[in-house]
Amino acid sequence: MRKVELRMNEQNKYEIIKKLVETNGNKKRATTRLGCTVRTINRLIIKYKEQGKKGFVHGNRGRLPASAVPLDIKNKIISLYINDFSDANFTHFCEIVESDFGIKISDTTLNNWMRAEDVLSPKARRKNKESLEEKT
Repeated sequence: MRKVELRMNEQNKYEIIKKLVETNGNKKRATTRLGCTVRTINRLIIKYKEQGKKGFVHGNRGRLPASAVPLDIKNKIISLYINDFSDANFTHFCEIVESDFGIKISDTTLNNWMRAEDVLSPKARRKNKESLEEKT
């Protein structure tokens, strides 16, 4: 059996519900400590009895957001810019990617990806904090 790691708020819920079930405690007191209703406490008690500690792990943990760009497409776009379109600014490159490849990304997203790769737009004029700190 795998060890279940809970985050701080999940651990807090788990410990309060565990104590409530084991000592047959006061549900009203648990509602004030967790900031929820008696109905939610009843649902958490059922979850604790059926699944134990594993029931308090959030259901979306470990999933990628629906709006996330897959890693292979991200790497393809980055290499395409670095190898073929390094003279285009980020906004123009985003338009090129959308028209030629059908992949829609924002210029802000592309800017974040390129900064992670230490690539600046050829139209970048303003000095940012990172470049100023490197000089000192």
